[in-house]
Amino acid sequence: MNKIRTAVTAALIAAIVLLVQPVGAGATDGDPFDKVVFFGDSTTAHLAVRGEIPKERVWSGEGSTMLYTSVLDRSVKIGNELMSLAEAAARYRPEILVITVGASGGAGFLKEDRFKAIYKKMLDGVRIASPETKVIVQSIYPLSDKSVKYYKKLTREAVLTANEWIKDVCRDCGVTYLDAHSLLADKSGYLRPEYQNDEYLHLTAAAYEVIKNNLRSYFILHKDKYT
Repeated sequence: MNKIRTAVTAALIAAIVLLVQPVGAGATDGDPFDKVVFFGDSTTAHLAVRGEIPKERVWSGEGSTMLYTSVLDRSVKIGNELMSLAEAAARYRPEILVITVGASGGAGFLKEDRFKAIYKKMLDGVRIASPETKVIVQSIYPLSDKSVKYYKKLTREAVLTANEWIKDVCRDCGVTYLDAHSLLADKSGYLRPEYQNDEYLHLTAAAYEVIKNNLRSYFILHKDKYT
């Protein structure tokens, strides 16, 4: 009987340990990429569809998208629950959080001061909620050249400008900024044809491979920080 009780107690302790582990921790602790949680709009949400990233490591809004202006609100849907990014960070404590936002309702729509203020408040919220989380910010991805038929304010130039604003905020906040835009864009600044999933800004599986490999290369170059 004592052996049975001991076994049951051990199992309960193991279950509790698993429940409180940060998102991404576990059997793949040796590879930083397997600890990454991604947060963003539809271009991030599609990582779970065409990027082969497990759904629990892809955070986006209701309907797999969100507006940049709502990024400070309850913009993360995990399971059936909506919460803010800060609340999600506090609850799940991701070891590494990769943020890619600013395209939907941000670039081309907001002036510099407002855009930067939202981004800074978002980063500060994550830092306060989960100080141990290592945050990486990615640039906004390039647009399809066909998007000019649909987008009036969200333009190629607006994306490039917003990426400079994001870079400024990251420098001021001491957060890593990672350029993915230049890896996906052609000489004209638009998304390369082989990476265009539609006529807007959504990406193919090949584009997500580029994004993932860029992150992996970054982790290799900075292995002392992420191992």
